[in-house]
Amino acid sequence: MVNISRRDFLKGLTGLLGAIILGTLIFQYGINKSSYQDFQNNKLNNYSAEISNLDLHNGSFNNLNNQQYYIFWNVPWGPNNGTYRLLDQYFQTNLTITEGVIITFDNNYNHSLEQILYLYENNKNNKPIYVNLFVTTDRNSITDLSQYDQDIREFLKYLSNITNSGKNIVIGFSEINAVPIEQLAHYYLLMKEYLPEAKLFYYVDMGNSKRIVELYNYLLNNYGIRLDMIGLELYGDYIYNDRNISMSEYMKSIIMQYKQFADKNNVKFFMGELGFRNGDLKGYISSGGLGYWNGPSEEGYRATIKYYKNIINQLRDMGIEIIGIYNWNGYNGDPFGLWNNPYVNDLIEYMINDSN
Repeated sequence: MVNISRRDFLKGLTGLLGAIILGTLIFQYGINKSSYQDFQNNKLNNYSAEISNLDLHNGSFNNLNNQQYYIFWNVPWGPNNGTYRLLDQYFQTNLTITEGVIITFDNNYNHSLEQILYLYENNKNNKPIYVNLFVTTDRNSITDLSQYDQDIREFLKYLSNITNSGKNIVIGFSEINAVPIEQLAHYYLLMKEYLPEAKLFYYVDMGNSKRIVELYNYLLNNYGIRLDMIGLELYGDYIYNDRNISMSEYMKSIIMQYKQFADKNNVKFFMGELGFRNGDLKGYISSGGLGYWNGPSEEGYRATIKYYKNIINQLRDMGIEIIGIYNWNGYNGDPFGLWNNPYVNDLIEYMINDSN
């Protein structure tokens, strides 16, 4: 097992270009078990058949702040074959499944713009569409956002134009831990100016959780802007017992600390990212790491789904209603993408039924 962190993967991702390297990564991580043609011909058709067994009319997205729902993150380094559209028959109904798009200016930027436009034009139930400004592939290498000032402004202007000033958009940063709070707040002010109809979020990893309170207070005290959502990422070592996993007391204490802060300030707390290596039987070990401990395998794919269910159930018991799934379309060496897990439909059914 090569213990490469998720962040180290992102840092080096822009260098993973070329057909030979791409092919090696696909083989190494077992992400594409079948050819693209088989995937397009079979998987897309199978989703249409499977969805017919679900009740497509449960729930409503009229008041999302009081509902449970899930955000499936689409990453820019996913395949350019429309993989994100596999969620259409969930997204385009009033089921409690929505999508988010991660934006990087240095990786597949135009493809991400296409995803946002597609989702917005097909948002039949006015669901919230999440936009996550990573800014660069390695969001934590950024120490100064001013070098991306023009990119950010042009993107916000584009988003404003296609979404009627941010209607049904939830936008924000995640992590970007090396940028001063004052500068981060400045760009939230720009979001508010360009997208007055949008909601604003910020979430971080547990090791930098204090930034949540710092940014919230700075925005409120200096600009009169209140973040609508704050949250955390959930990665680490889970407790394993008889094929089930559970969060450590440390994880639960940090989550509850910031959920209580959110509740006190009438802000929505959410889990920004929950992720496991797809198909790794030991994905509960250093869950944010890139290298497989065991897998991928048939048993591992089943275990991945079970691990998600275990932790989702625990988060629900803690009163967490909104959970981001990291991620949907991971590819090119990113082992987190769920799109080709043969049992992913079972997880989505669980999510839907859990929200009833």
